[in-house]
Amino acid sequence: AEKFSNVVSLHKENGGLSSARNYGVAHAAFDHIAFVDSDDYVEKTYIEDMVNLKEKYNADFVITRTCRENEDGSGKKHISFEPFVTNKEKALYYVYTGTFVGWAAYGKLYPKNVLLKYPFPDGYYEDSACMYNIINEMSTIAIGNYGDNYHYVQHEGSILISPLNKKHFRIFEICKEFSAFIDKEYPSRKELKAFMYKNAVIQLLNLQKMPWSSYKKIFMKYRRVFRKNLKLVLKNKEISRSNKICFILLCTRPEIYSLAHKISLKKKK
Repeated sequence: AEKFSNVVSLHKENGGLSSARNYGVAHAAFDHIAFVDSDDYVEKTYIEDMVNLKEKYNADFVITRTCRENEDGSGKKHISFEPFVTNKEKALYYVYTGTFVGWAAYGKLYPKNVLLKYPFPDGYYEDSACMYNIINEMSTIAIGNYGDNYHYVQHEGSILISPLNKKHFRIFEICKEFSAFIDKEYPSRKELKAFMYKNAVIQLLNLQKMPWSSYKKIFMKYRRVFRKNLKLVLKNKEISRSNKICFILLCTRPEIYSLAHKISLKKKK
């Protein structure tokens, strides 16, 4: 900020990630917003590429693929696809099924007025709790493949790999809110409700240092959701083979899913 006149440094008491983002949005001087989380890093063209995509398609909202990696730089995954433009219904599908892109706050170029209307809520999983409302405000959404521009660095002790605590169960409140939204706005997209629960359960099951009793309890409690929706998922030609296999595994037993997950991790290494 001392070196560049177009940089402003804001300071506030620690109120959590959502509070910091909302504070920044409220004080932003321009009409569009992009986020960078404090532990991550970006390339020089992170903003430029999203702005170019917005202008190319005259898009209201830009979502780009990002790169997830470990602290040593390993674990990067590359996916090939050409940038394209879509509507809000398809964008919801891509985001909440993890096709091309995800629901994280970073890797997106937002209109400021929409973020003011739908601020990030406090607590864990704040971006998944409001992203569907944000997308629903847009008419034209551009999706880009600039995964090498944003580096999400997964650290030991982060929310998603920390020991299980009651705050993690906030995700199931979000599942209920999201399900009510789909029933009201997109009743023909019922598979998205199943995907939201799938994402929630898998995130919890992948936590480190979880007692087997807790693992089993979570699996068995939500297995009925996947069994209820399995036929719907298997019939849908849009859903990938890997996602269908995952749904099938979530309909079995915790021991089977746990073994399949361990085998999958070994293959990735």
